Amino acid sequence: LRKLLKERSGLVLAPEKEYLAESRLLPLARNNGMSSLAEMIARLKTPQAAALAVQVVDAMTTNETYFFRDKVPFDQFGDIIMPALMAAREREKRIRIWCAAAATGQEPYSLAMMLKTMGAKLAGWKVQILATDLNAEVLERAREGVYSQFEVQRGLPIQQLVRFFVQDGDRWQIAEELRAMVQFRPLNLLADFKPLGTFDVVFCRNVL
Repeated sequence: LRKLLKERSGLVLAPEKEYLAESRLLPLARNNGMSSLAEMIARLKTPQAAALAVQVVDAMTTNETYFFRDKVPFDQFGDIIMPALMAAREREKRIRIWCAAAATGQEPYSLAMMLKTMGAKLAGWKVQILATDLNAEVLERAREGVYSQFEVQRGLPIQQLVRFFVQDGDRWQIAEELRAMVQFRPLNLLADFKPLGTFDVVFCRNVL
């Protein structure tokens, strides 16, 4: 199991993390009609196990994220990085940002909110945000842009919630104008990412 995770995703599962494998993978094994991890690992060794291997890697990735997480990187992005980039890119008026482990989308959407609040300063500029993640399931959630009450209460200022979200019962839908600013794409960072092109800013804060 450790070999599979490292080869497929770069995840390093220490021996003392056996409890983590059990808590995350036993439900997956049962959903696939198996009664134990040993049975699931035996099946992973068969040629027909490609889809199961993807599910195992997805289950073992940690997708902890929230809006404006840790605050300081976002303050620096708004106060230092963007003014410097706008001065450096004055002629082409184009900036590309990559969120390299976007999970359910709170990081790229936080950046999109910051860019929107810059208003007229960015008139005539083309700012692209590419958000990638290994886990296709969380990316689908990110594209939908629907968050629970708990998720919008973690780090999101009330002014941003009122301006950029629409409440639907106990769920909150992020505005279409923000969803349109972010392109989500599945990507394994072990793969070749040269085809993505070049970027002015790369957020890859928790992967390493």
